[in-house]
Amino acid sequence: MMPELLIAFGVLAFIFGYIYSSFVRTISYVGITILLVGLFFKIFVKRYTEVERAVIFRMGKFNRIAGPGWAIVVPFFEKEYAKLDVRTKTTELALPVAFTEDDLRIKIDGIVYYQIKDPSKAVLKIDNYMTALTDMMISETRNLISSMSMRELFGGLDSLNDVLADKIRHATWKWGIDVSMVQIRSIMPPEEIALAMQEPEIAQRSLQAQRFNAEAKKVVMKALGEGAKDLNEQAIAYLYIKALEEMSKGQATKILLPTQFASVMGDVGKGLGMGTGLDVGGMNVSQAVNAITQQISGKA
Repeated sequence: MMPELLIAFGVLAFIFGYIYSSFVRTISYVGITILLVGLFFKIFVKRYTEVERAVIFRMGKFNRIAGPGWAIVVPFFEKEYAKLDVRTKTTELALPVAFTEDDLRIKIDGIVYYQIKDPSKAVLKIDNYMTALTDMMISETRNLISSMSMRELFGGLDSLNDVLADKIRHATWKWGIDVSMVQIRSIMPPEEIALAMQEPEIAQRSLQAQRFNAEAKKVVMKALGEGAKDLNEQAIAYLYIKALEEMSKGQATKILLPTQFASVMGDVGKGLGMGTGLDVGGMNVSQAVNAITQQISGKA
């Protein structure tokens, strides 16, 4: 509605200006000038905020990046092909299934911080940068997890985020996207482990439980030595899981245990004499868990 009013005002001012006095003629010139300036800004000028960048095409080819501030875009010859937000954003990293080097299935949940550094690459080098970023995050996370054993994964929680961020950044930089930080919020072992602790026959049938128990036994035996020779599989799994819980305390990345673990751990803990002391080579449960924690983290 505004451009139409400006046009009407300008035409009337021009007509009356030539019919009447020079003063009115001057007014008409002012009106025409206002009209032309208004039309120029309406048609040729685009405004971009501090966080916006526009990819401008000229005659069907990439020409420049516009913004922030005012930019002249010539109609018919130039076109705003895309407008992007260059602030740091976040996207969810959800990986329901990933396998470690020793074939333990885990579930990973996290968040990725990214920023578009080069809008032209984000538009021209990839069809849909958001889809590509999501796929790359999942792919690089799976590749990293598959190159680590369960012990390396749980023992390297403090460096896992940085290593993963570097790998994703290296892959997405060619699209003009910088991944500033990755935050793995939780790692969850398979539920079969909890079920196997309840039912020994399940442990015999479940490969996941067998692999977990085998690694747990190896770590516990190294950490506790001869004191662990009389522990059964449930006790070993209990101490190993308690060590994992202890390792995730104070960490940004948490080791989350399936809901079945709560009741199972309570039952097994009571059976081990939790609260009255579990003698493992002269150590109580707390000391045993601390020794296993150090073994997993490589500090033993």
